[in-house]
Amino acid sequence: MRTQKIGILDLEQINRWGVRSKWRRGPYPDSRSSVRIYHPARHSAATLASKFSHDLLWHGIGDGNMALPEMRVQVILAELAKHGRVSVKDISRRLDVSRETIRRDLKVLEREGHMRCVYGGGVKQAIGLDQPAAERMRINAREKGRLAVHAAKLVKSGSKIFVDSGTTTLAFARHLINIEGLNIFTNSLDIAQLFDAGYSGSVTVVGGTLNPSYRALFGPSTLEAIKGHLFDTAFVSIAAVDYAYGFMDYGEDEAAVRRELRTRSRHYVMLADSNKFGRTGNIRTLELKDIDTLVTDAQPRADFAEKLKEAQVEVIYA
Repeated sequence: MRTQKIGILDLEQINRWGVRSKWRRGPYPDSRSSVRIYHPARHSAATLASKFSHDLLWHGIGDGNMALPEMRVQVILAELAKHGRVSVKDISRRLDVSRETIRRDLKVLEREGHMRCVYGGGVKQAIGLDQPAAERMRINAREKGRLAVHAAKLVKSGSKIFVDSGTTTLAFARHLINIEGLNIFTNSLDIAQLFDAGYSGSVTVVGGTLNPSYRALFGPSTLEAIKGHLFDTAFVSIAAVDYAYGFMDYGEDEAAVRRELRTRSRHYVMLADSNKFGRTGNIRTLELKDIDTLVTDAQPRADFAEKLKEAQVEVIYA
């Protein structure tokens, strides 16, 4: 079967016609080609319109059901931007192409750093994931600084606390230097190095296996060290806050530390700047009910705020 250029469709035509396939006889014997028209409101195609300057150009390819790769990619990226994740099954049905075709598209997008492939689809790539700590610290630095100030107000002199690794908790830890007599435990080398010999309290780094990218210790030894203590308060960060699945991570090691701290702390405080909300990880670390206090820099959307209220989570806005 040969490919034939059908033409350019403007947005007025698309809005009028909606979704349908239209067959045309090709220039060769026993050949035909088609154009498949998608309504942007129904198919999240707003980004397609802007990319192609108010025109959607479609070619008839193969049996007429195959969309141009560039178009498929734009639809996938639009779904990721809107929902934080994409389903192979849903996209293949929506674009009328095979699931294997969509899986190949997702692999390409993963190699280009746009997303991460997971079972059944893909999730939005976390900003700053696998970047050096110094670069991650610059992302939403002002917001992290604001919520760090408010979180530090929850710390009482002389208390025993655990501060886990992360750029948000690092910003928070800087405000602990002037609080006297703290018994601080951490798995972060950067946090430990904030405190010099003149500090009035104590700082303990729990053992484990070093992850150079995060400059932090993880693994079975870290979990065993945490199990030997009961902390007044644990201050933790998170990779993503999904509106449906709660607090999520991208690595099992980080998730395991945060879960263990939940069982070894009287009070559990989550620090999450607004950049984390609406994002999805691939590991469900904690449910909303698992935390006592959430410190953030902006009010979440109304339905999520209601879920936090139902879970009896105290929310502090910086």
